[in-house]
Amino acid sequence: MVEQLRELRDRHHCEVMAVVSGESGGLIELLRAENIPYHVESFRFASIRGILGMPLTVSRLVRFLRRERFDVVQTHLFFSMVMGRISAWLADVPVRLAMLTGPYQLQAPISCWIDRDTSWMDTGLIPSCECSSQLYQSMGISKERLTLVYYAPDESKFCAEQVQPVNLRDEYGWPPETPLIGKIAYFYPPMIGNGWVPKSLEGRGVKGHEDLVAAVPHVLSEFPDAKFLLVGSGWGEAGQKYMEEIKKMVHQMGLQRSVIFTGYRKESNQILRSVDVAVQASLNENLGGTMEALLMESPLVVTRVGGMVDAVRDGETGVVVEPSNPADLARGIIQLLRDPEKARALGRAGRKLMLERFTLGRAASDLNELYRSQLYRAEKRRTFYNPLVSLLRLLAFIPVLTYLTFRLYFVDIYLRIYLPIHIARLRLVPVRVYYRIRFFLSIIRGTLGLGRVFPTTSRLLTSRRINGRVRYK
Repeated sequence: MVEQLRELRDRHHCEVMAVVSGESGGLIELLRAENIPYHVESFRFASIRGILGMPLTVSRLVRFLRRERFDVVQTHLFFSMVMGRISAWLADVPVRLAMLTGPYQLQAPISCWIDRDTSWMDTGLIPSCECSSQLYQSMGISKERLTLVYYAPDESKFCAEQVQPVNLRDEYGWPPETPLIGKIAYFYPPMIGNGWVPKSLEGRGVKGHEDLVAAVPHVLSEFPDAKFLLVGSGWGEAGQKYMEEIKKMVHQMGLQRSVIFTGYRKESNQILRSVDVAVQASLNENLGGTMEALLMESPLVVTRVGGMVDAVRDGETGVVVEPSNPADLARGIIQLLRDPEKARALGRAGRKLMLERFTLGRAASDLNELYRSQLYRAEKRRTFYNPLVSLLRLLAFIPVLTYLTFRLYFVDIYLRIYLPIHIARLRLVPVRVYYRIRFFLSIIRGTLGLGRVFPTTSRLLTSRRINGRVRYK
């Protein structure tokens, strides 16, 4: 977002501003460094407190947008997209656009229907890969409303000729001919989302570290001296725990001499210039690290997911393999290790494609063209920021908000998560009542001298606690 705003301001003379959800952090520092003004607001609504505060948040954003009278509002991440599109629609902003960061939110059940059922508020949608564009069309959104623009990196920071490879072989004491395979990615923890996560990702790490480790023995069977560099740290505490689990997996497989965990390395471009094969084995992705790797002319193996196939064309700019398939992943790596000259040729072809189609300058130009064409069509129709239009839209929004709240919190959260818990508890009630009756009867029998209490009591003492409640044997 920061790079797009900077390019739109510096190259296309747009007046820009960011609306962000926090008052501190790395994003704020970047905005300040680029001298981009920003406005702080909260975008969360995935809780009861968030949904109750949503009308107030939308009201503040509407007042802010009307005061500043923006020509274009463009959103990015899911929560800000929903809040931003509602607020911009109510404020009567002429051009309202949502740029999709990847296919993830269209493949997760809850975010998919929320996006679909509120997308009509935007004047256009910006998928950032072909997969997202196809998913939108399968949801019934017309192709005319879609404009493909890639989230491309600043090409000036990726000049392959000026980046010197880091001598990893000397650093680790390996022979000069040692084959190097590198994966640069955070260790994101496995996901469990109850509707917020695509089914293919439930309980799995999104970057496919497990699959790469599982592919290592296949590669070692032909290249026994190969070394696999897992570059990156854990994303938060949960990510660090997940990385430790991957390390344990490596030890259990006896691969600790072949798989190296480097931790975070700031010289990622130099590492990409150093490895013989770069790997992105993600299970769900937009373009991932494909553009950076190809700009560095790295021979690249990627899984056939999301937008990675937009950048890596099988046999032209790299090798494409099937996701969640360690054997096929190993095949792709071995294919490039067998023919180093062809592998480097694929990397050079990849850089050429990146410079033609996947650059920040191209993205900013495409966005600027989209803004101006939509603004021209909008201004031909009528004058915007009309108070009467905003009032009528506010009245129409009340049933929309009711629908969103009911479906999200009753259908998707209560019926999906809490109702099964309540049913499980109710099913234990008859058992608990039965044994309580037996217990009191045994006491009565013992008091009247009709029997002994101890057999029943001993059964109670061997009860087990399940889910926080006593389960009687």
